[in-house]
Amino acid sequence: MSEWVLWEISGGMAEVYERVFVPAAMNIWAHKAVDLLAPRQGYRILDAACGTGAVALAFARRLGKDCQIVGYDLNPDMLAVARTKGVDTDIDWQIGDISRLPFQDHTFDIVTCHFGLMFFPDRAGALKEMVRVLAPGGQVFALVWGAIERNPGFHAVAEGFGRYIDAEARESIRGSFVLGDPEQMRALTAAAGFSDAHVHTIQVQAQFPSVESIVQGYGALLQAVIDRATYSRLMEAVIGDLKPYSEGGALCFPMEAIALSITK
Repeated sequence: MSEWVLWEISGGMAEVYERVFVPAAMNIWAHKAVDLLAPRQGYRILDAACGTGAVALAFARRLGKDCQIVGYDLNPDMLAVARTKGVDTDIDWQIGDISRLPFQDHTFDIVTCHFGLMFFPDRAGALKEMVRVLAPGGQVFALVWGAIERNPGFHAVAEGFGRYIDAEARESIRGSFVLGDPEQMRALTAAAGFSDAHVHTIQVQAQFPSVESIVQGYGALLQAVIDRATYSRLMEAVIGDLKPYSEGGALCFPMEAIALSITK
């Protein structure tokens, strides 16, 4: 009888995401965005599709309490985790659909959306909503993943899951990278009516504690079913593919995102 793998990381999707991917990748992008946007005291900020709150919290910790920050997401589990992290801030966590933002026109100085745009059914409509609530002179700043081939850690795991689990697992991972072509992003912004948007690529370094941590994280997120022998082959393959990015047990690889900036 086969021995089935029980993924070492427990909890629901939001807990797994927060435990594995936020410290290794999302916090890095959040601080990068705050550095690029250089917010000022008194700014009103909306973090749309805020997830577990990495970006909203990065703004709050940079600006202190002299600002208004709203973290907005459709997923109540993500917001539940965000609230546990933001207890020492005045962030207003709200649940809702980004296609119908419950804010008046010209409400915010900055609207961010990190790695959420690719999941929206109406991407152009979501961009229009974000710009609608932006004050004159304000900025929308959105990030989506670049091509998965330019994100080698995620690519190696996706291919490994495809070979040793199934194609559905591979495509589930690859689904986050469907807007990975800058020309595709330019076409999207033009379709939304923002032909003067600025689209460019940005790179930072992921910092996972090990190859095992990223494999375990995706396995737990996807609730993947795999026996112990196949798991060993999967891990061996991914470790081999990521050897150029592994040193002293840690896994550090380049992450590429496409940044979209719209100034009102």
